[in-house]
Amino acid sequence: MTTDQRTEQRLTPEELVQHDGKDGRPAYVAYKGKVFDVTASKLWRKGLHVRAHKAGSDLTTAMLAAPHEDDVMSRMPQIGILITEDEANGLVLAQTPWWVQLSLDHHLHPIAVHFPTALGAVAPLFALLSLFFIGSETYYTLQAVAFWNLVICALATVPAVITGVISWYYSYSAVWTPIYRIKWTFSGILLVLTYAAISVRIFAMNSPEPTGVTFWLYSVLVISHAPVVIVLGHYGGKITFPS
Repeated sequence: MTTDQRTEQRLTPEELVQHDGKDGRPAYVAYKGKVFDVTASKLWRKGLHVRAHKAGSDLTTAMLAAPHEDDVMSRMPQIGILITEDEANGLVLAQTPWWVQLSLDHHLHPIAVHFPTALGAVAPLFALLSLFFIGSETYYTLQAVAFWNLVICALATVPAVITGVISWYYSYSAVWTPIYRIKWTFSGILLVLTYAAISVRIFAMNSPEPTGVTFWLYSVLVISHAPVVIVLGHYGGKITFPS
């Protein structure tokens, strides 16, 4: 088979997974629709790379978190292209909407998700610190900082969730794994906590004075953001850096 013929091979995901580099089988990986032969690479011994990535899989998403650029793929021989079962059967697939492609190409979810995660941790920190300065001007300053961080967190959570849905649906084939169940559950909890805290502060508290049931309800809602964003960050890391 000539080089040109090899690069014209059309493999489906089901066929790709059979080339896992085990038991003498060749090791193939896909990236951006192209299939590469990594059998001869010392970094892919027995079809495994850095104990995280397996041959026979599509690395397009995993490459986003790699500590190297995607030009490493140019060092591997391309042996074909990756197609879907529908394409193999001659069916025409609908083109990805431009706004979806924009989100995926520019990695909008990794960008957006940092804001609610960071601010959801910072707001509780300032709220807790303020309790050590009750009766002083510092108390009111820290309370104001905590509140406005919470407001920005509320605004940032919406695009983070939207781009997360896009990434999950298009990049991860909308597979409903335990990690994603936890991610979506705690994303919902974060939204509820954030908007509940802001609503209590605006509509139920006349001032940020540290007295009354509404103040302590508001404080609990704000401080509860911390464990929620820790869980979200932990499981987000599991997606990006699988063990």
